[in-house]
Amino acid sequence: MMATLEAVRDALAGIPGVASCKVGLEANIGPGDYPMVRLVPARIIPGRPYHARECETLIYFGAPIANSEGMEAVYTSLFALEAEILAVLKAQGARYRETITDEDRLDAYKLMAIRADIVGANAAP
Repeated sequence: MMATLEAVRDALAGIPGVASCKVGLEANIGPGDYPMVRLVPARIIPGRPYHARECETLIYFGAPIANSEGMEAVYTSLFALEAEILAVLKAQGARYRETITDEDRLDAYKLMAIRADIVGANAAP
């Protein structure tokens, strides 16, 4: 599954303007990491066909609030980034579930999260 997550990470890293894109949400994210994308695997389930697996993944993305032109500008940039992420996920064969728009874990940054199922490689039975 890690190889699949890395492939999606690499595709998402190609989105123009993304400063950092990694698997995992580390505690020491700094200003130079934004705009950022982080893939956090939540659970792995059997997929279809049966031997394929799917990884329910939270894809966090965010932008700094400080030095912005207000929250409307922050939301505008984040919804544009969301559209780019969704296009990449579709191209990668992932299934979009929802976007959570209120992931305020950090004071100086606005985070959102996409919940998607990423289809992994076939696994042994």
